[in-house]
Amino acid sequence: AIGSMLGRAGKHAPDGSTLRRDLREIGEVAQTALDNVRGLSQTLHPSILEELGLASTIDWYLSTVEKQLGLRVTLETLGTPRQVDSTKAIHVYRVLQEALSNVARHSGTDQAAVRLRFDADRLVMDVEDHGRGIDAGPARRGLGMVAMHERPAIVGGILDFLRPPQGGTLVRLSMPL
Repeated sequence: AIGSMLGRAGKHAPDGSTLRRDLREIGEVAQTALDNVRGLSQTLHPSILEELGLASTIDWYLSTVEKQLGLRVTLETLGTPRQVDSTKAIHVYRVLQEALSNVARHSGTDQAAVRLRFDADRLVMDVEDHGRGIDAGPARRGLGMVAMHERPAIVGGILDFLRPPQGGTLVRLSMPL
């Protein structure tokens, strides 16, 4: 609607005028904002989560992470991917988003690895980086970290923060399927 209104207004402005250029620029800004809102909406609750399942959604999300967060992320899937209840799947997806966001903001590295392991009755997701690692002292408990701990608990899972032998951080989410 904004684009249409700006187009109509632009027709009343003289060719080559600053007003016409300004209206065109405003239209471009509005379109960019709309594209960003659509992308954010899709990232917050991707429709493919219900359509294609958790494993495919994670694969899709990781293909967008380099552009969004500046991270190169590898994905390894172990076992046969299974359908995960949509309530559980959204919690896994959100933990993944927060873990990768933390890698981008705090680790000092631009690489991470995600491993999904489907066991007979359990899903384990590891998000690992070899950056600075989490301080061993009292943890700062920002909203993102609190939510990361609460999400798996809601669905009977657990979340651990570990330090891999190579250094960095390993976020491990484990939950029953």
